[in-house]
Amino acid sequence: MSIQKIKHEHTSVFGMAIEGKLTAKEIEAFIPELETAIEGANNKLRLLVDSTKMTGANIKSEWKIFKFLKKHMKDIELIAIVGAHSWTKVMNEILIESVFGEGPTLYFKPEEIEKAWKWLTTAIAPRHIRVKRYIDSDKGLFTKYSSPDYI
Repeated sequence: MSIQKIKHEHTSVFGMAIEGKLTAKEIEAFIPELETAIEGANNKLRLLVDSTKMTGANIKSEWKIFKFLKKHMKDIELIAIVGAHSWTKVMNEILIESVFGEGPTLYFKPEEIEKAWKWLTTAIAPRHIRVKRYIDSDKGLFTKYSSPDYI
């Protein structure tokens, strides 16, 4: 169980590898490195997450990720996730793509890690303001609430 920084020559690209089951303590200990990387990239970080050897995460660790993304959603331009298992894709779709992500997220197979690095170093970040998805409060489970702002 650990999070390790992956060295890369581009200062705007930050890589990290996760091994084992991710814990909230590990995330708390690693967040300062991410924040330093964001500052070093002038708030335009491109992030590679190698989850090839990741076996899971607990709810506390997911909450820490949620809080970090909420705070830094505008500071991360692109995200490449390598070796994502189906459950990792689902969690990332929920956390990154639905509410908090400003930049695109692409998934790569473990053997495509070089392709992921190349994408992060050469892709042009979108210049548009993304339209956030929200749940229509007049339908289904959320009929009791008058505004999507509540959610």
